[in-house]
Amino acid sequence: EIRFIRRYAMQNFEKYMQTEHKGKANAVFSKELERLFHCKGTEIRRMVNELRTKGVPICSCSRGYYYAESRSDIEETIAHLDGRVSKIKAAQDGLREILNNYIGG
Repeated sequence: EIRFIRRYAMQNFEKYMQTEHKGKANAVFSKELERLFHCKGTEIRRMVNELRTKGVPICSCSRGYYYAESRSDIEETIAHLDGRVSKIKAAQDGLREILNNYIGG
């Protein structure tokens, strides 16, 4: 039953983004989506991530999330995600370096 509820919520979320927030000019903050969909930011991020992995063009910018209107919308979001990936990779590398030099128990 939980899978059905999640699938239903994702379908509604996708449809809502496509009809109400198409294009960067119509971006919506996560807080507003949380209010509308009665969920936390972590759930919004999970839905966005899952929809993106299924090929749904949900983009993001400093003004929030939006449904892609153009190729450049998607390219900008990919560049933003690439930047986040490189920062996470640098953090992992730093922690691995600590492990390599860790002497304690």
